[in-house]
Amino acid sequence: MRLMFSRRGISFGKVYEARFEGSVRLEAGDGAIEVTKREYTVQGKIPDKPKWRDDLKLENLVDKEKRGRRKCYFYVYVDEPVLVLHDDGQDLVYNLESAKEELDLEQFRCRYFKGVMEPESGGSITSREWELLEESESGGKVALMSSATTLGMLSAYHKTLANHQAYAKDHGYTSILALIPKSMLAGRSGKFAKHIAMGVQSTRGMYDMVCHVDLDAWFASWDPLGWYSRHWPKEKSLFFGDTGQVWLNTGLMCARSNDWVTGMFERVVNAVYEVGVDEGGNTVKYGFKRDQPAMWHVLASEWATDPSNPVPYFGSKCKLWSECNPDANPIECWHSCFWDALQRVPRGWNGLHDVNKLSNVFLDSQHNTPKMHRMCLASCHSVLSRANMEACSMSGRSDCFPKDVDKMSLCDGEGCLRQLSSGGGAWLKHTGHQHWRDNLPTCIPLTKADAMKERKSYLSLCKRTTQY
Repeated sequence: MRLMFSRRGISFGKVYEARFEGSVRLEAGDGAIEVTKREYTVQGKIPDKPKWRDDLKLENLVDKEKRGRRKCYFYVYVDEPVLVLHDDGQDLVYNLESAKEELDLEQFRCRYFKGVMEPESGGSITSREWELLEESESGGKVALMSSATTLGMLSAYHKTLANHQAYAKDHGYTSILALIPKSMLAGRSGKFAKHIAMGVQSTRGMYDMVCHVDLDAWFASWDPLGWYSRHWPKEKSLFFGDTGQVWLNTGLMCARSNDWVTGMFERVVNAVYEVGVDEGGNTVKYGFKRDQPAMWHVLASEWATDPSNPVPYFGSKCKLWSECNPDANPIECWHSCFWDALQRVPRGWNGLHDVNKLSNVFLDSQHNTPKMHRMCLASCHSVLSRANMEACSMSGRSDCFPKDVDKMSLCDGEGCLRQLSSGGGAWLKHTGHQHWRDNLPTCIPLTKADAMKERKSYLSLCKRTTQY
C-alpha cells in the first residue's frame, strides 16, 4: 500500500539528515553491516548554494572531444576488482578496493571511455572492440552509459561495471564509462554528471539512443532493450521505466539523439531559480543541489506552456519550494510542487502513466514482465517496521526513530532482492547505495546463464555470510 498526500506529503528525510549526517550504519538481521562510507552514498560534495557565472554549452564540450580524436577504452576484470583505463595511449590499472590513492580525473585526456574485451596475452586494448549492432526497435545503434566524478565512487561497483559491460557486449550495444571531473561541473553537484554525459553523447550523435544506468543498478533478466523500446513512440524523446514512485526516476534514463534532447539536457545542467534580490537590486539565482528536481523543473516548465493540456506548475512560486533544495531528500517539495501539479492537469490524472499524455516523455508499461526498472523502495521484513516510523513522524517525537537508518529502504540487501524479484522480477534492478556493504554484490549476474539462474532463485548467486 502506498499513501501519498499531495498537499504536503510525508517525509523523514530532513529529520534523518540532522541526526545522521556522517556515516550511516545498517542492520541486517542479527548481524551488523559495516559502516557505509560517505563516497558510497554521495556523488561528491553537494554545494550549499550552487552558482556559476556562465552556462555550460554542450557543443563546446563536444568540440573538446573532437579536437583530440582520442583513443579511450576501458574494461574490468571479471574475477578481480580491477579497472583498466586506456587514456589515449596510457594504460592505467586501478584496484577498486585497495587503491592507496585517488587518481586525478583532471589529468586524464579522456572523459568518455568505451568498453572493450580484456586483451589476450600481449595483445593491445585498442583492438578488442566488439561489433556494434543496430536494433530496429530502438531506432538503430544503442549505447549504455554510467558515470562517476571520482574513481573512488566506483569502489563498490566492480560487479555492476562487469555486468553492464557483459550485457552490452552480448547484445551488440556500446558500453561507455563517463568520468566527469570537477572542472566540467563548474560549480554544480556531481549528481549532474549523468546529464552532462547524456547531453554530450546526444550532441555527438554517434548513437541513435543512449541509456544512462546508475552504478547501483544492474541488468537482471538479460532481455534485449528492444523488448521495451518497441513500445516507445517515435515522437517521444525520453524513455523511463516505472519504478513504483510518484515521479520519473533517472536511475535508468534513455534518450534519442536529437536537438530537443540536447537542448533539454543543457537546460537541466543550467537550471536555476530566483530567490529574491540582493542589496543592489540584482536578481539572485541559485542552481539545484540535486539533479532530479532540476530535471522535473525543466520538464514541468515546458508542460506548463502546453496549450492543449497545461500542467499548473508554478516553480519557485510553489508554497513549499524552499523544500526543493535541502541536503536531505526533498520529498515535501516533490509531492506539493511537482506531483500535485500533475494531478491537476485539465484533462485529468489517473496515475503516473498519464505522463504519456504529455509531450516528449514516455513511461514504459507497468504490465511488462519482467518490469523494465524496479527500485528497492521498502526492504523491511514487514510493513509494520515502516508503520512505526510513520506514527513517529506524525507525532513529532524523535526518540522512537530507529537508531540505524539507511534513509531510503530500512532493512538489508536480501530484503531488497526479495522485493525486486517478486511479481516477475525486473530487467534492471536498482537497490540504492546503502545496501552495498553486505553481500549484495555477489548476487549480480555476469552472464546470461547467471541471469537465468538468478531468475529462478534470487539468492542462487549470493555468497552466504554470517550477516544473514
